[in-house]
Amino acid sequence: MKTEHHIDEFIRREKETVPNPYLSTRIMAKIEGLGKEERRKSPLWQTLALAASIAAVAFLGVSIGNSYVESGTPERTLNINDRQIENLGYYNLGEDE
Repeated sequence: MKTEHHIDEFIRREKETVPNPYLSTRIMAKIEGLGKEERRKSPLWQTLALAASIAAVAFLGVSIGNSYVESGTPERTLNINDRQIENLGYYNLGEDE
């Protein structure tokens, strides 16, 4: 009962609170003002530096990727049958389902 009384008292105090009449005006002014601000342009050197860094990263990524690809066909290939290593028979037992 004491908790319900506190809850009812809190609700009553919240209902008595008078809202600020200028709040909606200020909010609408901020919303309308966001579209009117001019976009600040970045300097040319920053734009060029960004473009150069993206090009450098792309070039390095391609060159590193190509370093792992051997040219030509490999001389030997190794085919391993690892059926004995992977004892998957344990997972096929009916009692584990």
